[in-house]
Amino acid sequence: MVLLYISLALGAFFVLLWCSQLVFFRLCMNRTYRVVPSGGQDEDTGVSVIHVMDGPEPGLERNLESWFRQNYAGPVQHIFCFRDSDDPAVPAVQKVITDHPGIDCRIIMGPAIPGPDSESSVLAHAMKLAGHGIILFADSYARVRQDFIVRMVRPLKAEKTGMTVSVRVSTGGADFRQRFSEFALNTWRDFTWAFLVKLGAYPGAAGTAFAIRKELLQEIGQPEPFGSALSGGIHPADILHGKGYRLVLGPFMEYRGNRPVLEGTLDTAGWAGTGKKARAAFGAIASVLVLSWYWILFFLGFISANPFVVYLSVVFMSLRVVHGLLMRSLTDGRIMLVDVLIPLYFDLSGTFRLIFRSGRPAA
Repeated sequence: MVLLYISLALGAFFVLLWCSQLVFFRLCMNRTYRVVPSGGQDEDTGVSVIHVMDGPEPGLERNLESWFRQNYAGPVQHIFCFRDSDDPAVPAVQKVITDHPGIDCRIIMGPAIPGPDSESSVLAHAMKLAGHGIILFADSYARVRQDFIVRMVRPLKAEKTGMTVSVRVSTGGADFRQRFSEFALNTWRDFTWAFLVKLGAYPGAAGTAFAIRKELLQEIGQPEPFGSALSGGIHPADILHGKGYRLVLGPFMEYRGNRPVLEGTLDTAGWAGTGKKARAAFGAIASVLVLSWYWILFFLGFISANPFVVYLSVVFMSLRVVHGLLMRSLTDGRIMLVDVLIPLYFDLSGTFRLIFRSGRPAA
């Protein structure tokens, strides 16, 4: 009976959590769709957008165009950073810049700085060219709405806000591998990490774009010591949190690709595997429990010969599938047959990967 009561309590908790995640995401998307106008309060706040370019992406020109159609009333500078002059994305950037001659733009190729890696080097050079008080780092593969800069910059006017972070919503996959990758990324970043940030927790930084005041970034150190983690805001966020600054969730970005991005999607919940070791360890344990609780109940029911617990765990599995399908519907708008298998497969494979990874030293 004790195991049955524990099963019911766990089921009630996680079903409530799943429902809360769905409601949270829907509210965030509703907020993202509402355009925030820009006016006089933004005119004196300049923004330097540092675009981290990394090869061609599906719809790259449309992604770049979205940055040039912002309604932000203040001055905006765009700095496009390439680690390699032969990057095939260079012509696309040059074309978009030519199509918008009135916008302040620079393209830089990353000459090496002794010590830092290539991405850190190019970011260090970009920082030297940044002419405004707000720095917004963004990857090249996401598309933004017209008020994205407004939403990312305004929270920084509060003194105790250290950083605004935006995560992407991945959609458009056509096969199992692509859709599994999208499901993994959306689960951790949009439905878990962003949810915890909104609740006031600090699960580390995991974003596609982040904005920070230039003086704060200079106060905690130039890009060189942060390595390639700077573009995701991981180490700066840890330092700022330690100094008592808040991390604010910005609007979601959109990514419609046709290639899977599996690397890192199951690494200790993405956010939990980075930053301080204590948080990484706690995040690893919590992630395993979140992924495997109903499987644990299933096997415990068999071991204890308790059919009620076994039946109950099967009900929870069914609810998890429904939860996964609703997540897919909210992010993509269409459901395919493979989406029925993905939630359970994701939880099982994620559990084994996290357990396997826990035996390796943190990066």
